[in-house]
Amino acid sequence: MKNIRKITTVMLLASSLACTNGFEEINTDPNRADQATSAQLLTNAQYNFSTNITDEWNNGRFGMYYAQYWSSTYYSDESRYQIRENTNQIMWNTFYTDVLNELHEAQKIEKDSQWPGHQNRLAISEIMKAYTYHFLTDIYGGPIPYAEALNADDVTPVYNTGEEVYAGLLATLDEQVKTLDAAAPSYATGDVLYGGNVNAWKRFANSLRLRIALRMIDVKPAEATEAIRKALDPANGGIISTQEHSALFRWLPSPPNNNPMNQSFKVRVDFSMSKPFIDYLKQYADPRLPVFAQPLLNTNNYVGEVYGRENSNASSNGDPTLVSLPADYAVGATAPTIWLDLAEVKFMLAEIQARELKVGLTGTAAQYYQEGIAASMRFAGVREENINAYLKKVPYNAAKWKDSIGSQKWIAMYTQGIQGWLERLRLDFKDPITGKAIFALPADGSLDPDVTDISKRMSYPLVEASLNGTHYRTAVEKLGGRNSKGVKNWWDKY
Repeated sequence: MKNIRKITTVMLLASSLACTNGFEEINTDPNRADQATSAQLLTNAQYNFSTNITDEWNNGRFGMYYAQYWSSTYYSDESRYQIRENTNQIMWNTFYTDVLNELHEAQKIEKDSQWPGHQNRLAISEIMKAYTYHFLTDIYGGPIPYAEALNADDVTPVYNTGEEVYAGLLATLDEQVKTLDAAAPSYATGDVLYGGNVNAWKRFANSLRLRIALRMIDVKPAEATEAIRKALDPANGGIISTQEHSALFRWLPSPPNNNPMNQSFKVRVDFSMSKPFIDYLKQYADPRLPVFAQPLLNTNNYVGEVYGRENSNASSNGDPTLVSLPADYAVGATAPTIWLDLAEVKFMLAEIQARELKVGLTGTAAQYYQEGIAASMRFAGVREENINAYLKKVPYNAAKWKDSIGSQKWIAMYTQGIQGWLERLRLDFKDPITGKAIFALPADGSLDPDVTDISKRMSYPLVEASLNGTHYRTAVEKLGGRNSKGVKNWWDKY
């Protein structure tokens, strides 16, 4: 963690100028750190966060594999749970250094300046920090540096438990929703996500509260239910309720600000559509199939690649006559990175009603389930008559609500590899109609002796053992004594 603490404002400004070309007009000398603004740092943090969860490493070779949306065309080690340690380290460092620390620096500028609206700008950065910690704690299985992580005077921060992090995130979101004031100024520039719209950030924060609460509800039902009740209280500003409210990071057509996966596909084709995903879409004639995937070359047929084959063991090597490749929905230059959207919120409302939580919702689980599917399909450009026809094929099953909601939420979260994987772990869903498994074991076996079916977490970067040894060892002890990908997250009860 020491290298995270040593980042300077000059480095932050240089990074901001390098990464935000096309997102905002910046006419600043990159060698003069005192001209950095909180808006520039916010832009850079949003850019770096979106890149970190979208690129070919953390999304392609991690999230999209673990959710089984994609398979490997040749280099399959990651799909069999053998990670590249340097990419894991980069993911960890990017979250802390290039996102959290930049948000922290932006907040310091606002606290020092006290310009009108600084409370709103501080709150927006704080909500983004909560969102980043939410990813970190779930990816790494719970314990992470949190309360002391951004203290420049502490190079060996303690690891807070997953329960402590979640409690802190919910408290933070509660506080920031109360702080945000639509009558006061906000970010005039720099906020790529919402353009400084205070009401939009309230809706995002409340929707994030729903996600966090449902993820922990099997372990802390009372606390989760109270968080859901607060999130749904109209006095707190509402939730994402239209597609226009969705949190989307929108990329530009040209490098360096096109979708990172789009840039990766210009160099080589390492990813194909996964057989479990394609087969499930075909099973119910899902109209999103031609939006998500490309047919085999010069055909109308869609074929997914077997998941988890050994390198060179009849792999396709990206040959479009053998396997379906991802379509522009996922790898187009301007394909947005979804942070949290309408479809996910609708499925969360369906789950709340399925659990009979009594938090003031008036719709039924079946209604919200159908609205979740419809929201996903409309976002994908599916025609209304095709939506209605599909809904008849996949009716809501109240007796198997985890299977109904889980399977359709998984489809709707296509491109959101990390979150798709986490929901797969949490809900353990099967096909609600046939009762059959949806996911496949790696065809040629796992390369991790601790993982027989699916990785439950990402292992901590190995450098943490030397940089922050004492607290690292304490965190590992809380995980059962080993930095293993086979250890369940604290909220993964079943």
